[in-house]
Amino acid sequence: MKIALFSDTYIPDINGVATSTNILRNKLVNLGHDVLVVTSELPSDTTYDESLDDQVLRVPGLEIQALYGYRACNIFSFKGMKEIKRFNPEVIHVQTEFGIGIFGRIAAEYLDIPVVYTYHTMWTDYSHYINPINSETVDTVVKKVITKISKFYGNSCQGLIVPSNKTKDALIHYGLKQKNIYTIPTGLELERFSVNNKNNELCQSLIEKYHLQNHFVLTFLGRIAPEKSITVIIDALKKVVAINDNIRFLIVGGGPQLEELKEYVKNDHIEPYVIFTGPQSGEMVPAHYHISNMFISASLSETQGLTYIEAMASSISVIARYDDQLVDVIDDGKNGFFFKNEDELPKLILNAMEMDLDVLKENALKKANEYSGETFAKKVLEVYKQAILIKEYTYTVVSIFPIKNNKNEVSFTYDENESAVTLELSDKVIDQYELYRGKTIDRNQFNTLKDHEQISRAYNKALKYLSIKDYTEQQMRKKLMDSGDYDDAQLDTTIQLLSEKNLINDKMYAMNYFKRCTRLGIGHNKAIYNLRNYGVDTEIIDTCLEELDDDEEYQAAMLLINNYYQRNSTISYRNIQRKIKEKLFLKGFTNDVIDKAMAEYDFEYDLEKEKLALEKDYLKASHRYEKKLEGKDLRNKIIDTLLKKGYNYEDIKNILEVKENNDE
Repeated sequence: MKIALFSDTYIPDINGVATSTNILRNKLVNLGHDVLVVTSELPSDTTYDESLDDQVLRVPGLEIQALYGYRACNIFSFKGMKEIKRFNPEVIHVQTEFGIGIFGRIAAEYLDIPVVYTYHTMWTDYSHYINPINSETVDTVVKKVITKISKFYGNSCQGLIVPSNKTKDALIHYGLKQKNIYTIPTGLELERFSVNNKNNELCQSLIEKYHLQNHFVLTFLGRIAPEKSITVIIDALKKVVAINDNIRFLIVGGGPQLEELKEYVKNDHIEPYVIFTGPQSGEMVPAHYHISNMFISASLSETQGLTYIEAMASSISVIARYDDQLVDVIDDGKNGFFFKNEDELPKLILNAMEMDLDVLKENALKKANEYSGETFAKKVLEVYKQAILIKEYTYTVVSIFPIKNNKNEVSFTYDENESAVTLELSDKVIDQYELYRGKTIDRNQFNTLKDHEQISRAYNKALKYLSIKDYTEQQMRKKLMDSGDYDDAQLDTTIQLLSEKNLINDKMYAMNYFKRCTRLGIGHNKAIYNLRNYGVDTEIIDTCLEELDDDEEYQAAMLLINNYYQRNSTISYRNIQRKIKEKLFLKGFTNDVIDKAMAEYDFEYDLEKEKLALEKDYLKASHRYEKKLEGKDLRNKIIDTLLKKGYNYEDIKNILEVKENNDE
């Protein structure tokens, strides 16, 4: 089989995706398959010998500093496409989502071949790189976008590979409808980590270099980044060395948090116990496992945990923060240990330092042997074969069963697959496509029929929604999108059908909405604002405004004024007018209507009512401020308060004089 692997990252990059892609490529070649790797160009300062690349096509890309060690390829390369056409792959396997992932999908579409996609990374765990200010709002938006991208990518391929059931469950939670999901843990080149291939001379030199003689060596190996929670281990180490200082913590790797962690260690005064090795080449990685007593990680961002398996393959046990993702890898107490609470970690490390770890090491090696690269490649090959079938199969009608309302359940089988696919189709569609038992159709025809079914389902759902209340086009589109798995074309057709039958009419909706708002005492400005949010076009709104009777809004404003005026008889003459005007503005009435209504309403000035209101507000102000102020300050504060409420200055002076005289 001819296979093209598309990945933004590949050797000499040191990360899980690059390693996994390289292992898959090597094992597929060993099994006799022809493999082309399409990846990003190497950076200009690389020391990697490109002559080592065999069947590797490198296309231009851009290094993204925020995502350490990651380069995003251009989404298309004419030169690259020419080489891919010449290679003529039977299947494209996309390993990354962005630049090269998009290129892979474009190539697959052009060549009309299936796409298999491996979801390596839970990108929601990496949202902090796009949100350096740690804004909850930004984080929510970013994660929502990531979720939508993951859903789109997963649903638009012929086969989706995930490394664990936890990842599968997460994608289904995102709303993924892909049925062809395969849980295949990433395989490793186990022999590379075997103690049988241990470089004793290199290991001894590392022990001397890091001064590890006669010390218990705890090692983290991986990307130095916030999502790995390395500070949790460092904090535990502070408590450990206070009891037993015969320990050294190796932090192997590089990343965006490296310098920050060095400062963190320095500030905590535990520098002698922590060793930063920096990034290591591929041949150096096994040696760092081999000089270690245990591997440790506090990460919660793993999709499978390749470093744990590498450590086990190196015959060392592990300590890990509990994660459902790892329960198939780590058997607590048998090949390693889980900690759930950070407070548990110091005691767990101290106990491990005193234990005989030989049995755990044996069990760790046994578990690692389950993740051989060859087994991994064979399982992936089966996915390729199934994806090709899905891309190419034909469908045969096996039954047509009438149901209610001129609908039929039409069952299809594809190729020699015994499972059936059932669509609900109308009599009209069956006649149009001349469907009958035994008829064979191709994939494109089946997809067209599936569109008919989805449109029919969407249309019937829309009718149910419309039986309860009216919707704008935008509202109905969102409602249907949230309630079912419809693509844009299916939704467009559904909305068009509803519009043609006048079941959805944005102009009619807007006119009715304006009238309803008027009845409820809501002005045109607020109605316009809401209609725009509902997706009604500005031109439609303007047309409605031209056709509406302006007097209706005016009458609604007058009614609101009257109701408010009658209910608030104890407010000053000026203040009640001000409050009513504010009320009308908040209710969304236009300035013209407000001015006209306020000018024409009869705000009768009642002297006795004004005096009673002033008396009431004077007492409230006096009680409010007399505990805090006195004398002139109190007097001025009361005057100021009453002026703001709209009372005449002379009236205020008069009541103050009366009250002051009474007090005397």
